[in-house]
Amino acid sequence: MNVLVINDHSWDNFAIVSKRLNLKYIDPTHKINYFYGKSMKYISNICNQNMLQLHRRPIINKNMKEIIEDTLRFTKFCIIFHNFIEYNTLSSLFINLCEKNKVPFFIFSEHCERFYFNGEYNTNDKFKNVLKQINFNEKYINVEIPQYIIYSEVKQSPKNIEDLIINIRTKYKQIKDHKESKSIIYLAKISKDKNKLATINQWKEVNHL
Repeated sequence: MNVLVINDHSWDNFAIVSKRLNLKYIDPTHKINYFYGKSMKYISNICNQNMLQLHRRPIINKNMKEIIEDTLRFTKFCIIFHNFIEYNTLSSLFINLCEKNKVPFFIFSEHCERFYFNGEYNTNDKFKNVLKQINFNEKYINVEIPQYIIYSEVKQSPKNIEDLIINIRTKYKQIKDHKESKSIIYLAKISKDKNKLATINQWKEVNHL
């Protein structure tokens, strides 16, 4: 049985994730499904610490529809860590897909003490008790992905080879300057130590006379 875990691109509060992804709530026979991304190492560490199975899912744009359909078809419930500030990422996409396909889903946010279940804010039931009430039923999954969805965080990179060469030369110059500055300090220290030693020797010679 699968448990799908999704988080915002900007999500960095993994203490909340660790609080929910542990054997107190998650059945050890269930497998945590998570898409590759910058937070994979944190999710992996949390699963390892809590003895949970982790299934790493790829993000391949050209096959994304099939990948999501396959993921949701065998998902018992979905846990989404979402601060309601990203509306063009996997977080918002899976909220809509879970609602449309009747897949139970939870939303945990830094902005509220409790959690949302199937889109409604829960003020009474405990997370553990709600989980016990969920039964898995394999279902037909209908997936439509808007064109504006961003699958992963975009990192800036040089646009052409000239920019790349300039960046490399700049880095090498910084390394060279750093080495030279260290060598100057080292030589100055040697010179200072030699002068100090010469002064001591002269003092010894005068006292010896």
